[in-house]
Amino acid sequence: MNDTLLHSHIGTYLRELCATYPDRHLGGPGNRAATDLFERVALASRFEVESAELPCVDWERGSAEVECAGAVSGLLPGPYSLACDVTAPLVSASTIEGLERGGFTGAVLLLHGDLVREQLMAKGFVFYNPESHRRIVAALEAQAPSAIIAATGRNPELSGGAYPFPLLEDADFDIPNAYTTDVEGEALLGLVGQVVSVRIDSARVPALAAQPIARKRGSGAGRVVLTAHIDSKDGSPGALDNATGAAALLGCMELLAGYDGSLTVEVVPFNGEDHYAATGQMHYVADNEGRWGEILLNVNVDGAGSAGSCTEVSFYGVPEPRQRVVEQAMRDRAFAEGPQWPQGDHSIFAMQGVPAVAVTSANVFFVASTVAHTERDTIEGIDIGAVASVARFLADTVTGLANEGRGE
Repeated sequence: MNDTLLHSHIGTYLRELCATYPDRHLGGPGNRAATDLFERVALASRFEVESAELPCVDWERGSAEVECAGAVSGLLPGPYSLACDVTAPLVSASTIEGLERGGFTGAVLLLHGDLVREQLMAKGFVFYNPESHRRIVAALEAQAPSAIIAATGRNPELSGGAYPFPLLEDADFDIPNAYTTDVEGEALLGLVGQVVSVRIDSARVPALAAQPIARKRGSGAGRVVLTAHIDSKDGSPGALDNATGAAALLGCMELLAGYDGSLTVEVVPFNGEDHYAATGQMHYVADNEGRWGEILLNVNVDGAGSAGSCTEVSFYGVPEPRQRVVEQAMRDRAFAEGPQWPQGDHSIFAMQGVPAVAVTSANVFFVASTVAHTERDTIEGIDIGAVASVARFLADTVTGLANEGRGE
């Protein structure tokens, strides 16, 4: 496939992923359309495809508000929150120690200060869940307020560019919750001790999603696993997070349509990286129990293709011979080595002792703090040519490993 045709196909894929539906959140119609697209391209590129059905929780967002003495303030319903219409005294907590001292049962609890510095991990999220988060969630459940309002600021490391960010995003957490800005929170603090009414209109909806995996089986032992998450945050087109990664996988499969090397090539569009339960990742981890040693290298793409930024590659426990193969593919398209970062699906492999490589944009942390997880993450911020280069880099890495005796 020549560069012109590859560029054209990548552009088509990006438009399908980013523009046809408002987002690709797990369980939604845009998500199913994205995984269907992956399967079509994989089959057309002569890959085998298997697809697991993933039971998941979708969510219908409504409105939220707090009222006191006839004055109404708008809130944002917490993702996956249960609905409520409660009237109770407003109380507040800003530290874990204050939260654990109690006295909040049945009240409307306003959280601010240290308690809301960063988004809390969902109870069932196993890849990263610090003790401090678990402690806050346990205290909230033990105190059993009738509703929670979180007054949050910015948290780019966990919540991207969203302001305010939802403190809680967990369908296993059953206390109705909403959130607002830290500025609005200051105003609400003046109402502590008064009776307020909180109304949250939202609903959890059982849904099904898909976790496809495409394979070209090699003549020998060993796998190379190429990954990128295909889902996006609810309400975000998810162009850089991570339609570019998914499109690079699609382009790479086309480039490898005639591959017949010794290594098995496995292409995994992880479905759930931006979902509280990481459902597709959890399925893959369970399915590979006892088989991680088969994987010679994982290459994960997330946030690549940002307009005006170069592409960077980072290494995680990659043996020197395999790293040399990757570095050759980098040199062929002037990619640079960048710093390690843990917030991608390559960490799943690194935690299992599998050599891993991450591909992203040099300005990924700026993107994460400004547009990721928001409606501003659109196709206008993408360099389609850079995404096509990533697709060729992936294909060259696979063939390089196969040609160099598995990079041993």
